[in-house]
Amino acid sequence: MAKENASLPGRAREAADNDVTVLRAAREIFAEQGWNAPVSAIATRAGVGVGSIYRRYRGKEELAQSLRVWAIDHLAALARECVSNADTDEAVLKTFFSRYLAESVGPLIPVLGGRLPEHTEVTRAAEGLEAALQSMVDICISTGEVPPDFTTADVMLMTVHLRPTLPIEGVRATEMHTRYLEFMLDGLRHGRPQPSTTPPAWSEWLQMWQGN
Repeated sequence: MAKENASLPGRAREAADNDVTVLRAAREIFAEQGWNAPVSAIATRAGVGVGSIYRRYRGKEELAQSLRVWAIDHLAALARECVSNADTDEAVLKTFFSRYLAESVGPLIPVLGGRLPEHTEVTRAAEGLEAALQSMVDICISTGEVPPDFTTADVMLMTVHLRPTLPIEGVRATEMHTRYLEFMLDGLRHGRPQPSTTPPAWSEWLQMWQGN
């Protein structure tokens, strides 16, 4: 994200970098403490004053909406990067999830899902993510990395199952998550479509993600 902000003029770049710092802190704090985490904890983790957060966001809900957009855009960029490298990568989905596990502190759906109303920017970001994931899923189906009934919503639900919050941090937590990624991917490679089950639709993921 800092690389993306590098082309901005001085003060704008500094503001954008500070915003990313706050969003990263918010993601960590929400993952650790849940939705009821105070904004003061986010400010402390980010190394900023509470007032600076409230000058940028009108409240925790607005901060959480921006966090959703930021997290979704990050996943979309990761999926597009995996697609662009597909010609030289024989395990596109494995690369996607390995990077996700190394770079993420936990899924947001269990924390924010169903709590926040529909938001224009979140909808825009989700549409971009769906398109990026669909391109990746199409490649994975064509190479046999996943079965033909694998969907974009399957990808998002796997992010939830693969990255639960554990009472440990750092490299060891990532190693444990990656261990189960290998089991899951092996099952996908050797699995068959399950006619008795209906694959999840993207609309179902959106329902989990957004409030009523």
